[in-house]
Amino acid sequence: MITVLRYDDSDMKIVGSAERKKEDINTADFLAALAQQHFNGNYAKAKALGSNIVSAFSYRAAPEELKELVREAGVAPDDDVMLQVKILSVFSAEYCLNTYMPSALLSGVALGGLYEILEDVSPDFYAALSHSTAFSFYYLAMKGNGDVPALIGRQFAALCGKPDDEAYCALGEKLHRMNVDVYKKAIRGFAFV
Repeated sequence: MITVLRYDDSDMKIVGSAERKKEDINTADFLAALAQQHFNGNYAKAKALGSNIVSAFSYRAAPEELKELVREAGVAPDDDVMLQVKILSVFSAEYCLNTYMPSALLSGVALGGLYEILEDVSPDFYAALSHSTAFSFYYLAMKGNGDVPALIGRQFAALCGKPDDEAYCALGEKLHRMNVDVYKKAIRGFAFV
């Protein structure tokens, strides 16, 4: 006969199972804000903005002026570098939409439109982007101390396999600054209310 000892473990706590704080989301307020954004035209503008931004990086072959910009920086515009240029452009777009849109709701709408159209018009690039870890590294770089575009430039160089190459660092910084200027101007052009 086997005797099973039973212990009272009702006072034991499982590590990591502490009750999480739930965000208080007021569904009625959210739906009212969503309806307001639809009625004032902001929702449609945000979706169009996201869709329109895709033209900045959905090209199959990089435009010659972009390749020339890369060459002027002292970097060879090979396929790997140009892929990183496109990924940085998408990152810069996402950063701008998250930072400069009038609300998180509209930012989400614009990003949804951006990625939906990108997947349709450039499925190979979309797949490469979705498997890339570049965004994680860029967001980590942004948390560093110092000049954010310079930190982004350093990360771009690392993603190109040239972490200590100043030409790559300068190119990444310049591209991010240029992208941010273009995307901020596009956001302002939609005149959200």
